[in-house]
Amino acid sequence: MKVDRITNLVSLLIYFLSIAQVAKRTILSNTLEYSPWSYSELIISYPGLFTRRGFVGELITLIDSDLILFDTVNIFLFINFITFILLSFTHIKISKLTPLQHLLYLVSIFGILNISIFNQYYHRKEMFVLNLFMLILLIIKINTKTKITFITTVTFSILMILIHEGIAMIAIAFIVLILKKKSYFSAYMLKTYSIIILLSFVGVIVSAGNDTASNLIWSNLSEFDRSLISIETNAITAIGWSLFDSFFKTTQVLIFSGSMFLWSFYFAIFIWTFLAIFKIEPNRLNLRFSTVKEFLLKEKYFIVIPILFIVGFDWGRWIFSLFHLSFFSFLILNNQINKNKTWSFAIGAFILVSLLTIMPECCLQMEGTTVSSNYYRVLKSIQLTLQSTFN
Repeated sequence: MKVDRITNLVSLLIYFLSIAQVAKRTILSNTLEYSPWSYSELIISYPGLFTRRGFVGELITLIDSDLILFDTVNIFLFINFITFILLSFTHIKISKLTPLQHLLYLVSIFGILNISIFNQYYHRKEMFVLNLFMLILLIIKINTKTKITFITTVTFSILMILIHEGIAMIAIAFIVLILKKKSYFSAYMLKTYSIIILLSFVGVIVSAGNDTASNLIWSNLSEFDRSLISIETNAITAIGWSLFDSFFKTTQVLIFSGSMFLWSFYFAIFIWTFLAIFKIEPNRLNLRFSTVKEFLLKEKYFIVIPILFIVGFDWGRWIFSLFHLSFFSFLILNNQINKNKTWSFAIGAFILVSLLTIMPECCLQMEGTTVSSNYYRVLKSIQLTLQSTFN
């Protein structure tokens, strides 16, 4: 159909635009164009001792050749973003979503258009965890050999924990749910998997880090890398935070911020995005307390999610990760997905709201003209590129 071809073309343009935006801010940039906190989190490594969240930073340090990590970090981010695009595209195509559903995913506040234009998430560690999650789902879906599935699932799950134990907690809850649905994955294997993962979490918690590790990491950085981290409290200084410290920050930054209940808007957008993409009737959505309670009692791994919201103030990151984990889990767990093929006023309203809404990473900002200024920047960049091409 002609409409489908146009929709596919728009999706293709979004992919090119998103890749160009991320490339401009990473491999084509000589300055730090994303959050200093993200940068400090990415370069946490193992300074002679095991430290939580140090796996990505350790890889960057090992591969880097000139002791200045900035360029290597940006290469990692760009490759990881491309990997995210390829894996998400593969899952969408395997699940045979319609061109309209594909487009709705891309333009949603959780899609690559939003995160690339508004400079969000592609530089966060959850993107690495989500890629490992999608790889696990892909292996579960296409592989028939149980041992290979078990080994890769365990390996990638441990890597998730080493990258970011908070996001890994949520991801592993979904992995367990999916494995339970697979008849070839025995109860014994699931129990073995759970024990290995629990021991991995314990190891990370015991080696959470302290001021000594933080100082070692900081002192090992080049002067240039240190100069890029322009905030006094950063991910490196925070690696020794206890659960009490995290809860205190949640209380200070979120609960008493005056905007905690505004997050309900983003939970509503989360639900609306699912309803719009998968053409689910609202009256079929059962979110009563009794239903949620029954689910949590049956799938106890998911209890970590409300706990994470209590002890961690990065609610935007949790919601963003939850959406993608739910989205790709829904694709693999449902053989019969409603095919949303028809444009409508509701679809138009959803796209408009998505284009005018930013999915925050951490805290709500309510000043400036972030939406309009970023769209203007992108359009101006396209104009200059076209002028230089045809002149």
